[in-house]
Amino acid sequence: LDSKFNHGNLHQSSDPQAASVVQLATAKFEARPFYVYLQVGGGRAEADVRDVLTELETIYSQHGKEGPYLLGGTLSSAEINLVPFFFRFNVLLKHYRKVDLFADYPRLKAALDAAVVRPAFQKTAREPQYYIDAYAGLVSRAATR
Repeated sequence: LDSKFNHGNLHQSSDPQAASVVQLATAKFEARPFYVYLQVGGGRAEADVRDVLTELETIYSQHGKEGPYLLGGTLSSAEINLVPFFFRFNVLLKHYRKVDLFADYPRLKAALDAAVVRPAFQKTAREPQYYIDAYAGLVSRAATR
């Protein structure tokens, strides 16, 4: 779809170096640690989430360009893939674990903050309470184990 309707811009098809950085960031993200942390809380689960975020922050810092996104002012497929998870777990972990997920990750926070105000994100995201309610069962089931 990106190639057909967007000339490959999100996937950086005309810039192999940018494409590889975007693919690297996307490949390094793993959602499982976030779900485990949400269910069981601190300790090893928190460390696993921090490992993922630290690696992504390093990619954004070392390979990223000036600006809120990995490619500077240009939204890429990295943000398209990462931001929905970041947004959701930022809401959920603040609510259920009282954790400011991005306090130590300024580049990731900047990307999240810039992406969530975009009209397309606003049209597709739900209010925070929706996610809190939707994940309540997952958190409560984990608490009863």
